[in-house]
Amino acid sequence: MATMEPAQTLLIPTCELPPGAISQIRNQVKDALVAIASHEMKLQPKDLIVRDLRWVEDLQAYSTGTTAATVNDWTFTTAAGVATGYAVVTPVANMTTNRYVALFGVRDLRWTYGVAQAAPTTRVALPQAVSLIKIDVGGGTRAIWDLSKVEGVIIGEMAGICSTAVIIPQNTSYQISYYKMLAVNSVIARIVLVGLVVEPRGIVCAP
Repeated sequence: MATMEPAQTLLIPTCELPPGAISQIRNQVKDALVAIASHEMKLQPKDLIVRDLRWVEDLQAYSTGTTAATVNDWTFTTAAGVATGYAVVTPVANMTTNRYVALFGVRDLRWTYGVAQAAPTTRVALPQAVSLIKIDVGGGTRAIWDLSKVEGVIIGEMAGICSTAVIIPQNTSYQISYYKMLAVNSVIARIVLVGLVVEPRGIVCAP
């Protein structure tokens, strides 16, 4: 039977959310991820730790083309000669044993890396190179995030949230791809994937 890719989900800019909504979404994602990890690993929640996601160690991300990243700076540069379209930013990898990941938003770092203007107190955000983020889990596309509304926010914290998280369980294949809007070489994407990791205490964080 034929399967359909999920519809694109328009991420909600954080500036449009009511007070407390981000914390509520984060807590809901955390509770759901802990429940899944606790059940599948047969561990009590008190034996698990919840922490933020890392670009290199947790996602095995690329830095340029298909070169493995070594620094958690959340930047990805497309290889020379890559046309408009999806560029993979992680290999087809398996999530580490005893590690569960949930992705539920992005932070756009263009403002952080913006170009300083003549007045030292002003800064202009760099243009974003990416319009979509595709997340494959278990051999199929689980989500396609549309960054259009996030890109329209040009001041403050440019970030977007999805109310439905994408969960990557332990030992499950995944791959993340960015849709490159411009057919030019060496385009740099500066996007933080907002997510949580649940794993047994002591693997990364001591009790």
